[in-house]
Amino acid sequence: MAVKSKPSQQWTLDNGGSAWAYLVNRSQVSAPVILVADRDHDATCLDAFADTVNSPDYPLGTMLARRGKDIILVGYETDADWGTAVGTVRSAVMETKRRCPGEQRTVLGGAGWAGLLTRYVLAEREYAGFDHQVGVYFCLDSTKPTADEQNDLFDVGNMPMLPTSLKITTDGVPDLEELTAHDDPGLSMFDDALYASASPADSSWMTEEQGRWLLDRLP
Repeated sequence: MAVKSKPSQQWTLDNGGSAWAYLVNRSQVSAPVILVADRDHDATCLDAFADTVNSPDYPLGTMLARRGKDIILVGYETDADWGTAVGTVRSAVMETKRRCPGEQRTVLGGAGWAGLLTRYVLAEREYAGFDHQVGVYFCLDSTKPTADEQNDLFDVGNMPMLPTSLKITTDGVPDLEELTAHDDPGLSMFDDALYASASPADSSWMTEEQGRWLLDRLP
């Protein structure tokens, strides 16, 4: 994946959503990493989201591609509510599974509100008895759920159990669980967490520190 490069494929998703797939072999999904745009940043403009993910400050897309990963960027409608956006992300997960042969596990992540969306979709798929085929889930500066969103999460078990769950919290951003690097890791519902020391540039999705930490934990 390179800055301003065209996606290998463009997918139409449920509820007005869309996905851009940057595939290593250009035609077949083989090692997918799904990144979901935050509601307040690039959710409806995948061109802008692609630039953010592959910012010169830290080109996460390029780093993933060098490791043989396919990058699938997911966006949804500007005015999408919780249920609408959940439907879009769910269809992205299931479409990726359909297009990816064999037992290869997907990586799924989102920032801000998308961190909640992705978490809910995985928990809901497991609760409904479906194999989402996601092996690693991560959230970057996930927002705290509203009361209604938290009720929806509780209804499906609150957290997905099958994938390894990772949390990244940027310095100065309120942590989803109100934890810090000084707290007992056992208090977290995530398998591993990074409390980063610096914030990414406005044009970048994450810092080099965050990216290196994440890449070290991907299959």
